[in-house]
Formats: sequence, structure tokens, C-alpha cells
Amino acid sequence: MLIGIDARFAVHKRRGIGNYTLKLIKNLAEIDIKNKYILYIDIEDRDNILPVKSNFKIQRIRPSNYLVWEQVMLPMRAKRDNVDILHCTGNTAPILLDNRIRLVVSIHDVMYLKKYSELPKSTSFYQRMGRLYRKTVVPKTISHLSMVLTVSEFSKNDIINNLRGIGGGRVRVVYEAANEVFGQVEKTTSLQKIKRKFNIEGRYILTLGAEDPRKNTDLVIKKFLDLKNENKIKEKLVIVGIPDWKHTKFYNIAQESKCKNDIIFTDFISEEDLVMLYNCASLFLYPSLYEGFGMPVLEAMACGVPVITSNVTSMPETAGDAAILINPRDSEELKGSILNLLNNEKLRDELIKKGLQQAKKFSWKRMAEETLKVYQMCFEKA
Repeated sequence: MLIGIDARFAVHKRRGIGNYTLKLIKNLAEIDIKNKYILYIDIEDRDNILPVKSNFKIQRIRPSNYLVWEQVMLPMRAKRDNVDILHCTGNTAPILLDNRIRLVVSIHDVMYLKKYSELPKSTSFYQRMGRLYRKTVVPKTISHLSMVLTVSEFSKNDIINNLRGIGGGRVRVVYEAANEVFGQVEKTTSLQKIKRKFNIEGRYILTLGAEDPRKNTDLVIKKFLDLKNENKIKEKLVIVGIPDWKHTKFYNIAQESKCKNDIIFTDFISEEDLVMLYNCASLFLYPSLYEGFGMPVLEAMACGVPVITSNVTSMPETAGDAAILINPRDSEELKGSILNLLNNEKLRDELIKKGLQQAKKFSWKRMAEETLKVYQMCFEKA
């Protein structure tokens, strides 16, 4: 087979989809020497992170404009290159594609098809435009899709229920995994490093924040402040991943409180820094309203930190019985779970042990193997 992969997200600043794309490509390069691959990108691979193998070719397509690149240039190049399979890894794909090419699309979630009564509207103009683009494009690709790959049984059911014309036979669950870098490290040295780099000293609760309302950062901060004002906890709160955080409402809430020095914000950070922050945290709090998979839950577990997460969407599937699961809209349950976990050493030890085992159940190599089977199946059906 000649397999084309939309690899744009792998060479940009990586978060969920970019990490998934890069891990897929690297593991395919390890397990497959038989088939040939073309990796389509929109900017130079300046960090040389894409594999250099005889059966892997990198092609940069211009212009880099998202819509033009995906809807015009990518299908043209895939047809010219005579690919057998085109795998689009980031939820969307070309609406028009040569009939000979089998299209595989990774749809991580369908939150963009949800009503605002279910998931609040983002304040970010970029995120709102992305939601509109996906809402327009994805339903129009259904007719010529060979297979949808998704990351959880929850997402599979969500896709089937929200996208007309696609049945379970064309949706395959292929689980992701925590990156290999996430694991337990020596804490004394890590504590010294995070004190020096982030000015964090003493015990702290870790959460990943975002302006996207579904991440529930607003509620986390308010309930943390309640616990501090009630003198029930001594821990600080560390919120990772909010760019330009000094110009957000979250920073304003913190500054207007009596505990402003107990809330520490960071922008996006490296995986190495995140590993240290996970390892040294008293607990990891992730009460998201909606997740297709919930990767941070596995990352935290692999680092040996007890986890509190949501009992909705994919989180129970990802966390298993290795985390405290709460209603993410119930502020009192959130507060009570934090207090319980901070004060119950036996529960903490139990969750840490279970979490380490839960994280081991997921594998990027297995993800690539399952994806390769899907390519082969689509190719043979043609």
C-alpha cells in the first residue's frame, strides 16, 4: 500500500491531536517496513521529529492556509501521488476526494456538534471558528469515508448518535496511551527544579487549565478558594496550560482573592516539566465536562499521583477504578473529594497503585498496530 497521512499537527506545537499524530507515525515507522508512506505537512519539520526511513517520504504542501490546504491542496496532491489510503488525523478531511482513494479519518470527539446547552460556548474566536468549520465539513465527508478511527467507546457511540449515515461498522476504537516520558521520577531533585523554574514551594494541587469552558477551570479556582477561605487545606493550586494567563478572567479571580499567592499559573510547558509537576503534586484534579479520551488522566497516573476526574463522557473508561470519579457540575462533591483525598493516606496509596497499573494497559505500539490493520482492511475491500 501507499499510505498518505495528514501529518500537519505533528510538526506544530503539539497538544492532543499533534501528539496522537506523531506517536502514530513514529510507531508505524517501527512496525511497518512493507508499505510506503507519504507524510503531508504544511510547514517545515524544523525539529526533524518525523521518521527518516526508506519507506517514509515527507512532502510539504503550500499554502499553509488551513481551509485551502485541507480542502484543495491535500486532495490534489493525494490524487497526483496515487495514494491508496489517505488518513486524516485531526477530525476533519477533504470533502471532495478521488473515488479511488480510501479515506480514513481520526475523529477524536464530536463536541462541535453539541448544543451550547450541553457544552458552553468558548470565548475564543479561534475555537468558535474551528467548531463552525468542523460542524460544516465533517458531515459532508461521511459519504466517502471508508473508516473512522476514534479513541474510546464513548466517542464511538457519540459519533454514531450525532453523525447521520455512519453505522458502527465504519467506526473503530483504537485507544491512545500516555507518552513514555510520563513516569515516576526522583522527587527531591524535581521539587528543587520546579521551585527554581516556577516558584512553586510546598504542597500543591495540580490541574490543567484552559479558557475553553468545558475544562471547568472557573469552578476549580472558585472551589479551591472556598477551601482556602474555610482554612480546610494548606495546599497551593497550580494551573498549567493557559497562554497569556494574566489577561484572563481566571487571573482576575485569583488576584481579587485573599489567596492570590496560593494560585500559580503557567503557559504551555514541556513534557519534561509536566512530568515533574505531576510527580510532586498532592493530587491531580481534572473535572472536565467533556473528553473524547482524557489523556491527562493517564499521564498523571503514570507519574504516580492520585487523580480526581469526572464521571461523564470518556473519563470513566480511561480511568477505570483507579481514580475518584465526580459529577463535574457538583461543586460540593468536588470540594469533598479534594478534602477526602488529601486527608486519607490509605486511599491515596491505593489510587496511586491502581493508577500505575491502569496506565500500563494502554500502548502507542498497539495503537499503531490496530491502525495498520484498518488500513489493510480498507485496502482489501476496495
